[in-house]
Amino acid sequence: MQLKKILIWVRISIKYVQDPICDNMSLICFFCTDNKTGLALRFFHCQAAKNEWVIHVDDDMEFDKETLTEMIQEFGHDSKRIVGKFGRDRGRPNGLFAGYSTRKTTGVTDVVLTKLMILERDLCGHFFEYAPLVWEDTVMAQGIGPLWNGEDIFMSLVANHVYGAKRNYAMSWLDVRDAPDSLKDYRNGEKDISGGFEGYRFWSWPWWQSLLRRNRHYQYRGILWGVAEAKLENSR
Repeated sequence: MQLKKILIWVRISIKYVQDPICDNMSLICFFCTDNKTGLALRFFHCQAAKNEWVIHVDDDMEFDKETLTEMIQEFGHDSKRIVGKFGRDRGRPNGLFAGYSTRKTTGVTDVVLTKLMILERDLCGHFFEYAPLVWEDTVMAQGIGPLWNGEDIFMSLVANHVYGAKRNYAMSWLDVRDAPDSLKDYRNGEKDISGGFEGYRFWSWPWWQSLLRRNRHYQYRGILWGVAEAKLENSR
C-alpha cells in the first residue's frame, strides 16, 4: 500500500502556526492536542486519512522498515481487526487493578496498545460513535492522567464489538524499541502517564509517588475496561 499522508500530533499549540497545518497537497499534516479530545485526537483525525489503513505509532518507539512491512503484511491477511506489537488480555475483574494486566500477549488478544498498531480508517469513526457510553461516568468522572487516558483499550473493545468477535492480534516478537531517554526533556519518567522508577532511590518519597501514580493509572484502565466491555455488550 502506498503512503499518502503523514499525520503528526504535537502536545502544545504553537502561536505562529495554524491548527491544523494541512491542505490537500501536503504529505505531512500537523495537529495540536486540545482539551476536548485529549489522547483520542489521533482517532479523530484518523477519519480524514486518505488510505483505508492507518498506522498509529507513539513518538518514543523506534523500529526498522522490515518491522513495519511485517506488521502490514499480517494485517493484510485480515483487516477486520487491530494488529500491533503490544497486546493485553484482561485479568480477573475483582483482582488487582480491577482486572487490568500488564502481561504481554501474543496472537489473538483483547487489546492492542497504540504504541504501534494498524487499523482500518473507518474504525476510528466508530470510536466516537460509542464514546458516549463511557464519557460522563468513567472518562470524565474517574479519569486519571490526560483526557481519554485508556483510549487504546476503548478502541480495541470497539473493534471487538464492531467486527463481532475478539480478533485483535499482538505480534510481540516484532523488533520495536523504546527511544533513548536522552531524547526526553524530563528524567526518571516523572511525566510519563504510568510513572517510572529509574533513577529513584528505593523507598524514597519520589519512588513512592511514582508507584502511586502508576497504580492509579492501572486501576483506572481496569475500571474503564470493565465498564466499556459491559456497556458495549448491552448496546447490541
